[in-house]
Amino acid sequence: MSDSDTLLTVDAGRQGPFGRYGKIAAMTSALLMAVVAAAATSTMITIRAALPRGDEHSITGLDQMIVVKPAYENCAQAKDNCLIKRCCAPAGYNCFKTSPGTGKCMRACTPGGLNGTCEGVAPHMKQAVEQPGGSLFCFSVYTENTGSSKTSHELELLQLQHKSSASLFSCAEWAVYSDVVAPLGGGDVTIKVDDVKGDFHLMKRKEAKTWINTGMFVQVWTAIHNAGHYKNHNWVIKVDADAVFFPYKLVNVLRDVAVPAQGIYLENCKFVDWGYFGNLEVFSKQAFETLVTNLDRCYSELPWKVGVHGGKYGPMGEDLFAQKCMDLLEVGRQENFGLTTDGACEADRPEGQTKNKKYVPTCAGVSTPSIHPFKKPEAYEQCLQEAVAA
Repeated sequence: MSDSDTLLTVDAGRQGPFGRYGKIAAMTSALLMAVVAAAATSTMITIRAALPRGDEHSITGLDQMIVVKPAYENCAQAKDNCLIKRCCAPAGYNCFKTSPGTGKCMRACTPGGLNGTCEGVAPHMKQAVEQPGGSLFCFSVYTENTGSSKTSHELELLQLQHKSSASLFSCAEWAVYSDVVAPLGGGDVTIKVDDVKGDFHLMKRKEAKTWINTGMFVQVWTAIHNAGHYKNHNWVIKVDADAVFFPYKLVNVLRDVAVPAQGIYLENCKFVDWGYFGNLEVFSKQAFETLVTNLDRCYSELPWKVGVHGGKYGPMGEDLFAQKCMDLLEVGRQENFGLTTDGACEADRPEGQTKNKKYVPTCAGVSTPSIHPFKKPEAYEQCLQEAVAA
């Protein structure tokens, strides 16, 4: 389960409607030119062709340097002058110089008129230490005691996936964790984690009325760390049971991703303050190592039982906790909005459905590695069939 429904949407004024690509590519090109300009006086670099997506991953130099985004707290807010910090806190926003001494956080920038000069501001860069291979360690979590009276089909979904070797069951290595031992099929069962801190059933989500899952995930991450199998792979992937997930499509997306010494994680939902949504969580191996070896610190230092902005949106779910923990530990973050098509992400919903929190995407022709959510086996299987050839 994910607590993505608790993350807030940024309201900084829209620059006009556009799809998942479109004007964002122009924004990326502007930032590419800014990188070239900033680096030209000191070293000669070659810039890769920009990919048609609005994210920092597509702004990379071949001189072993990659773009990363600092922690939310270290970047400018959407309505602030961003020239000094050279980054914008919300996912999907980039800093553009609009006039002398002034930079504005925008989704896209059109020169002239209200947007001014639209000069891309050179983003933060880190030294790349590796370009990992495509071996994935994937895991899911099944919760029997959800805290809700509504029927959960999570176990049925996992059993369906196991039977057809779909989703995480086609990763190089996989594991499913739970608060119980439950059958997956073929003699495989879930790995039980215990409520050692007494925090599995402390608080519930405001809307879904299910238990906040952070306490349980701390035990899951600890169990993964203790087992050690993730260390044999390049990436650690958490996927929700109700996400139609294609590991081979994710490998294709990650093929050209370079990683700094601190590791990286990939935000997948744009135009929100924190965009690491839980239906598909992508950690480089080093990022996950940093998270799991510092869980005690994050558990005690982060106000996860209260939440962000003084508790306005309720306690942190595991996805926000993980992001805030990695930010605290200076793990690099990048944006890649081609990872998922997610009904829980407002920016992924089509026009007319943006406020519909129950929106379920169509699957035919959708090529993102993950499509979410499909909470019943029949709907899941239909989506899987429709998207497999995309």
